Amino acid sequence: MNLTPRQKAAILLVSLPPEVSAQVFREFAPEEVQAISLEISKLPKISPEQRNQVVQEFLGTSEIPGMKEHSVQSTGTSFGRGEAFPSGSMAAPRSRPLDFLRNVDPRQLLAILRKEHPQTIALVLSYLPSQQASSILSELSPAMQAEVAQRLAEIERISPDVVQEVEKALESKLFSMVEGEDMGAFDGRETLVDILSQSDRSVEDKILSGISSRDQDLAENLKSKLCEFEDINNVDDASLQQVLRLTDIRDLVLALKGADARLTERIYDMMSPEVAKAVRDDVTALGDVPWDEVRGAQQQMRNILRGLVTLNKVKFRYDN
Repeated sequence: MNLTPRQKAAILLVSLPPEVSAQVFREFAPEEVQAISLEISKLPKISPEQRNQVVQEFLGTSEIPGMKEHSVQSTGTSFGRGEAFPSGSMAAPRSRPLDFLRNVDPRQLLAILRKEHPQTIALVLSYLPSQQASSILSELSPAMQAEVAQRLAEIERISPDVVQEVEKALESKLFSMVEGEDMGAFDGRETLVDILSQSDRSVEDKILSGISSRDQDLAENLKSKLCEFEDINNVDDASLQQVLRLTDIRDLVLALKGADARLTERIYDMMSPEVAKAVRDDVTALGDVPWDEVRGAQQQMRNILRGLVTLNKVKFRYDN
């Protein structure tokens, strides 16, 4: 394929879900992380065949138990950013219905759901993680949002047969969409941002430091998209409200335990007096908390902010 080992590694990593790629990065030496990250940002156009060959080469040479056997059933990969899917079904064995949708590109999923009946959209949202469901619901028209929200609230019991039919239909439509699109067209920088968003701060710093020494403009571009937890205090009130709505209350309480006073007070000011008092009491009741838990919660809020920035749904106060 005339690809260098680093290009193959880059292709494999962009074919994995971002959270998996972030885990793989932790196993690399710092110089390898920096080199491959730079390679991801400048990957050329890649065909589906090239991606499949790279993945199959990895699976064929991998010493991970079960990897090779798992690949025999597929001519593609289910790793997920618009690649070919395993023959027969794009859904790997899963514990609950529609679980495969958790790893589908949000733009693809939204494009399909917009054409579905409100009842079908409500059913799908009921099986998605709350953050993913909220993101999709926010992209629908106001009228559709109200219709879907009402139907979602009225769901009590769903026939397994109905869920199975919806699942099959969505798999078929997603497969058709992937087959018909240009698989090589993707933004390497956005992919790298997705991976870095799931990485530890130490890994992120090493990557950006290495890229900065080679390509200062690229490093600055990446930094502009990689907001930190402290940047939450730089967004306007409407944007802050969006972040708070998408944040789990447990994460919010933990994050505030380690936040500076200025940001903490601003967040309390966004709440009603009753809610603010309840949250303050919860923060106080936590007592001593391991820093890893606080940092993890802050990273969750940081990732929510990054997601909103990527969707151009955030306005910074200094933009005025």
